Amino acid sequence: MLNIVPVKSTPYPTLRSCIDDCIHSVAEWLGKDSKCMYGNAWQVSFEEQQFPDQPLIERLALPRISTEALSAYHGLVFSYIERKEPEMDKTFMLDMLESRLSSGMPVLVGFDSYDCPWCVAFRKLHTSHACLAVGLDRSSHLIYLTDAYYGKPLEPVDFDVFQQACHFYALFELCDSSRSYTDWQTTLQGMLSSPFNQVQPGQVAAHLRAYADAYLNTGITADCPAEYSSSFMLAANTLPIHRIRFSLFLRLLNREADLSALSQAAEGYQLSGEQWNLINQFMIKVMCSGNKLSQRRKIHKKMHEMIRLEEQLLEELAHLTMQSGLVQ
Repeated sequence: MLNIVPVKSTPYPTLRSCIDDCIHSVAEWLGKDSKCMYGNAWQVSFEEQQFPDQPLIERLALPRISTEALSAYHGLVFSYIERKEPEMDKTFMLDMLESRLSSGMPVLVGFDSYDCPWCVAFRKLHTSHACLAVGLDRSSHLIYLTDAYYGKPLEPVDFDVFQQACHFYALFELCDSSRSYTDWQTTLQGMLSSPFNQVQPGQVAAHLRAYADAYLNTGITADCPAEYSSSFMLAANTLPIHRIRFSLFLRLLNREADLSALSQAAEGYQLSGEQWNLINQFMIKVMCSGNKLSQRRKIHKKMHEMIRLEEQLLEELAHLTMQSGLVQ
């Protein structure tokens, strides 16, 4: 049995990811950090409509956590695997878990929240939920899970029920780090200017303005607004979560830089995350009260305030990467 303390990736009740919480828990257990995986979280793009009546929130595209940065900067490999053949075989899964756990490494396991006894809030939505497998008792058909998202250190679950619901897992490996985030300027510059970014810093504001203007024009509509609210918030939370993630990355860099400008940028992105979360909540209220244009205009104005803030923050961060000999 591995004794891994569950760690929440952010201080917010809902503005975090269960996968993030698992990775943070493993990293801290190993005496490592993990926040460079958030270095790309400033990005967002608003995509063209793919089909009529496509939900507005589904057109927002945000990057996944950077597993490349996790290994390069923190020496922790995270390999995501969807369960297909032969992984769907029960014996294969048992043997894999037993082998990994006996080697001293947990396994992240993802399953339908409907089959999770304590995922009451998301059960009806059939969302994916992730925990850490930290122990296995084949004779009793039990798998032991650590749930960082819900703060549960050890939960025994019937393996037969679990393995039928499990549709992905991820493996952890140690590796030699190839980069150092103590060189904060080079690290930040690389995160902002990588050719693999889906957008460049100067394009983010335009994408967010297109999103805000599309909301003003149509609002959020649904046949059953009360029922759709939970699904909408689950999808919409990705934007504020990414802003909180990038704030955590900037705070990590500022441990070395100790610059007021970097600290202020981290605070700015934290504020942005909190405000986008409030905007999402107001969108739901407007949707449930008739989707009135006058109310949408108020939200649209607030959205543009946050967009201007993010535009300014990205300009300031790009400027920081070009300065030399910075002092507090």
